[in-house]
Amino acid sequence: MRKIKRFDVLSVMRIAAICYGALGLVEGAMFSAVFALVPLSDNASHPLPWFIRILFGGLSIVILPLFLSIFGALGGGLGTVIYNVSARYVGGIQVEVE
Repeated sequence: MRKIKRFDVLSVMRIAAICYGALGLVEGAMFSAVFALVPLSDNASHPLPWFIRILFGGLSIVILPLFLSIFGALGGGLGTVIYNVSARYVGGIQVEVE
């Protein structure tokens, strides 16, 4: 068994930013598709103005990945710091490798 005693904070932040950015891109595409399909529904008693649909639909593909990357990197960095501090006192995670 090997023990993981410490993670590098910046490397975890980079990986978290990439992973959460990819997730944000998928969520932004879904959000954009919803705003593209909302005007087509028959039950829309108060249709959204065209500029709101473009604003939310188009910018969601840019804004969501950006925000999720930033918050994912910050959350990953904070989690890494907490792990490094706690692993110093109680030991690290034991992993079996070949």
